[in-house]
Amino acid sequence: MRGSRRRIVAFAATMALVLPLWVGGGTAQGGVPSHPTRVLIVLFDQMIPQYANQFDMPNFRELRNEGTNFRNAYLGYMASETVIAHNVITSGQLPKHMGWTDEAYRDADNLLGKGAGAMHITGDLSGAEFGTLINASYNGAGYPKLADYLQTADPGSKFIVVGEKSYAVDSATAPNGAIGVRLSSRSSSSLFDSCRATLGGRYRFPFGTNVPSYLSDYCGRWYINSDAGNSYGTTTAFPSWMYPEDGNRFFPGTDASAMAGHTGGDTWVADAAIEMMTREPWSGMFVTMGAIDKAAHMWGAQKDAATFMGACHTGDPVADGAAQTHVRCAAENADVQLGKLMEAVEALDASDGGETMVVLTADHGATYGDPFYGKDTAGAGDSNWYYAPTGVWDAGSFIPSTDPLYNQPSPKLQPLIDTGNIQFSYQSTAIEAWLINHSTYKKKLGASAMLKTSGVIASYWRDGGRFRLRGTNAMTVAEARWWKRHGQELVNTMAASNGPDVIGLLHDKTSYGVLGDHGGAQESVQRVPMVFWSPSLAYGNNTYARFTTPDVMPTILQLMGIPVTEPVDGVARKLDA
Repeated sequence: MRGSRRRIVAFAATMALVLPLWVGGGTAQGGVPSHPTRVLIVLFDQMIPQYANQFDMPNFRELRNEGTNFRNAYLGYMASETVIAHNVITSGQLPKHMGWTDEAYRDADNLLGKGAGAMHITGDLSGAEFGTLINASYNGAGYPKLADYLQTADPGSKFIVVGEKSYAVDSATAPNGAIGVRLSSRSSSSLFDSCRATLGGRYRFPFGTNVPSYLSDYCGRWYINSDAGNSYGTTTAFPSWMYPEDGNRFFPGTDASAMAGHTGGDTWVADAAIEMMTREPWSGMFVTMGAIDKAAHMWGAQKDAATFMGACHTGDPVADGAAQTHVRCAAENADVQLGKLMEAVEALDASDGGETMVVLTADHGATYGDPFYGKDTAGAGDSNWYYAPTGVWDAGSFIPSTDPLYNQPSPKLQPLIDTGNIQFSYQSTAIEAWLINHSTYKKKLGASAMLKTSGVIASYWRDGGRFRLRGTNAMTVAEARWWKRHGQELVNTMAASNGPDVIGLLHDKTSYGVLGDHGGAQESVQRVPMVFWSPSLAYGNNTYARFTTPDVMPTILQLMGIPVTEPVDGVARKLDA
């Protein structure tokens, strides 16, 4: 479809605009540079490759079909989590080398100053704390990231990250990215001011690293409703009530504030990205859109994708507000935002004679819990994921064992609990345990208990820089095939002193956190889309060549003619393989 012209369809009637047209393919007048001069990474959080064909996503399909599509791409590491993937993408490092390995972090060397061996929830670390962990890696030498390479190769240029989630943006920006823009925490419930009145309740606003002043106008376009009372029914419906939406954090919104221009979610992300594209001298931009992930967690990922039959936009704000929280509507709106981004890229390339390479991917795949082993009560998501019987540091505060927040574990974890040796456990589509006494003997005992825990197909204990298999349970033919090829490979990527002592891999379609989940080693949570496109790159290459997520950064640098000067775990892949 090179040279074709298509009209991009707005997501909702309340936001229907006359949008410019994106011209697929083609070259800037007078030719293009010999290699790309900028890179735009667009990440669809928790998108599985099949969504592009299953849903109305013409912009994604066009780039996939015109560029190089690595059909067999998979993460190639555990944990398959947002807080891991965004740094893997921008560093080329496996989790065992990058400073943290999952949603939980044991600070063996007291880098964060809360005591040697203290447990931390990484999703609530600050950008500065992510930077500390990165700089302390490789015996204190640290490692360069995509921002460092691009900003060094093009002095004065900026690497920019934008998205809804704090940990996604902060981990990708740290330590040297020029700009990182994400949504703030919700405004205080005790504070009533003119902005709360305007937006209809508590709100969020641009926050992060070097947020440009033009995105910081008090209560302007970039402030969005985030009131828990504005949940579009997700607090009262099952299974979304386990992890409900608050206001317009992940979705555009159909309330009065959204209709007045304060749209949130992926629309907010794309609009902010385009604003910075046109104002900043950027050489790299990472746009991470989180709506598919939120919808999938709430409603069951592939299960919701197959069963939700409602219209995404009907013109009825009540119906549209509920519909936008489902996977299909979130994916289709994300695709509209991709179209907007491509229009901005084409205009920029035409104006300055540069060439922008576009990378489309996801931070992990997904599965749904059938069986589901977590508690299914309202707000159970966090206590299903995190069990902290000795306490844990969370966003700078210590949550003691007497606090019920992270001490209401699923009864299905009882074999692990009965060991009396759990410092912390995290369970999603895998189970990981950090032990109080992590001697070899105790780790073997913990792995034996793990093998008795519901849903576990294989258990491992950490032995220095690798994990050793303790035992297996019955698997299906498909599970056994994938596990034999990738099980040991994936668990070994977590073998670091800050990582878990014991790991349990789970059956397919098995979850502990919420109904739609990720984190483990199953094929469905490992598979991700991986597309490279620019006017000068290979067209229409649908390849089965190997590609894992650590390969993203070295491949980008190779295509831009920038040498990799420090060790990475990824490999620069050819687009014409």
